[in-house]
Amino acid sequence: MYEYRRKGKHLSSDERVRIERLYKKGFSQSAIAQEIGVSQQTISKELKRGRVTQLDADTWVYYCTYSADVGQQYADYQKTSHGPDLKIGNNRAYLKAIEKFILAKHSPYAAIKQVAATGAFEMCISKTTCYRYIKQGLFDKITYNHLPVGHPKKRKGKVQRLRISRPDHRSIERRGDIIKQREQFGHWEGDSIIGKSKGTGESCLTLTERKYRLTIVCKPKEKTAASTVKALQRLQRYFGKHDYSVLFRTLTLDNGSEFADQEGMDRTGVTVFFCHPQSPGERGSNEHGNKMLRRMFPKGESMKKVTQKEATAAQNWLNRYPRHIFGGLSALDKFGQELPTLELHHPERVAAFFGVDLKKIL
Repeated sequence: MYEYRRKGKHLSSDERVRIERLYKKGFSQSAIAQEIGVSQQTISKELKRGRVTQLDADTWVYYCTYSADVGQQYADYQKTSHGPDLKIGNNRAYLKAIEKFILAKHSPYAAIKQVAATGAFEMCISKTTCYRYIKQGLFDKITYNHLPVGHPKKRKGKVQRLRISRPDHRSIERRGDIIKQREQFGHWEGDSIIGKSKGTGESCLTLTERKYRLTIVCKPKEKTAASTVKALQRLQRYFGKHDYSVLFRTLTLDNGSEFADQEGMDRTGVTVFFCHPQSPGERGSNEHGNKMLRRMFPKGESMKKVTQKEATAAQNWLNRYPRHIFGGLSALDKFGQELPTLELHHPERVAAFFGVDLKKIL
């Protein structure tokens, strides 16, 4: 008895000849299937495809039987309608390299760019091709369920809490067109990502620069207005007042309670603006960045024990992530190109904070 073949392997011409011989000897479909090493359904379909009508020379009576030649002709014809061969050919090692990065929480596009950066392979598939390979099951371990961003599910029975804008806050409408067009470095968006809905210390403060999507992740002690101001003050002390004012020109926030102290944030040297209520699209870059950070800090999991070291590790991961909008370059790559043009007193301190190698860009 033959061993069962891998799923998707087609019958060969020799196997069709064997099927013809067994069928004419009176073997049942299940018996033929066991001899060939395939399912009974495969034999049933093959017998229909190769069915012919022949004349018995002795009785002059027509009868139906199976012809291996007819079955092979049908299979050869079907192959002519197949699409082109796989772009990767038989290079399974390339798919395994991409698979490794996707399992490490990279998107297909980012995984392709990371593999290309290694220089280990001469080929490079497109994002669309990678998604098609996932759908076709060409990867050993990956399905759509392993992708960082899946299909959104509708939530039922949850009442959304409305955030009311404060009349004393500076509206986003006063921000200006220069910031809106992303032409100048130093304009940021901010928000908090939370772990559990209850408890203190269950959040991280995230800041995203609008031009290059550079990200800063801070771990305040509490999700309060005072803790947010203290986080900005720590950044100001680290960079120095002059460099802080160059790096942070404006900051656009939502109407969360942790951003209630507008005057306290303004005193650090950054001009704060506030979005309209229920308008996360006005902080689109930060919203997308937070969505990616959820791969490190999943919703519902406690963030109380998250340290600043872990928050910085997530920050560095996101800043080095290949971006489709930058042709595969990361936010850190783009910021490294901008850094020498900024009028900073201590560029080495800024480079050290973000992990930029000054020797490569100066």
